[in-house]
Amino acid sequence: MIRELACAVFRSQNKMKILTFLILCFASVALADDFKAVDGKEYKNVTVSRVEPDGIVLISSSGISKVYFTELPKEVQERFHYDAAQAAAYSAEQASSQEAFQSQQAELRRKLAEEKNRYWTGQEPAKNQQDKLRTPTAASVAGRGQQVEVISHGAQVDIAKHLALGNVTVVDFYADWCGPCKQLSPTLEQMARTDPEIALRKIDIVNWNTAVAKQHNIHSIPQVNVYNRGGRLVGTVVGVSIEEVKRYVAQAKTGG
Repeated sequence: MIRELACAVFRSQNKMKILTFLILCFASVALADDFKAVDGKEYKNVTVSRVEPDGIVLISSSGISKVYFTELPKEVQERFHYDAAQAAAYSAEQASSQEAFQSQQAELRRKLAEEKNRYWTGQEPAKNQQDKLRTPTAASVAGRGQQVEVISHGAQVDIAKHLALGNVTVVDFYADWCGPCKQLSPTLEQMARTDPEIALRKIDIVNWNTAVAKQHNIHSIPQVNVYNRGGRLVGTVVGVSIEEVKRYVAQAKTGG
């Protein structure tokens, strides 16, 4: 009886140790923290939402950032068990997935172009053509404003080719999984919908490893670039700060 009681106590203590360990592990990720990159950039009062083989995803009150382990000091790398080989394999896997995604998108664009060509050459009836040929990369907005366009879903894009010269162009870098982006997006769309001098272009980074994210060095979203009527970048806003966006838009309207 005494032996059974001792075993039960021992098992209970082990369970408590395991539970305590799990709580501490969770707390190290969930609690707010400060990080300083090797280049001196600071991330204050942020929460580590996810640890990936090549870096950590941080959430702050203003947005979401991906910081790669190669940008962080050795003690942080050790804290999150960074392994260079695993990181390289993960990056290669992400690149492969993105390449497959881009191939699917290219095939979709090709099929849409073929359908459109058949329609205009009279080889296909007009029934339901409007629904068939409406692509996910453009959305009309009601009212007197201009068209809102999604100009990239992860692929590299030349922003200069999509600027509405003569008007102010607002470029919104976002992702569907980004909560702060969803908070900011309706206000940006409302600005474009009600002001004919503003054109909104949206770039879906999809994830941190896509070609467009690397091309424009996007580590935090939402990010908004504001261009004046001549196509010159007036300012960049990182995070949810609509007042700062409006200030740059006003500046861009007057020539920047």
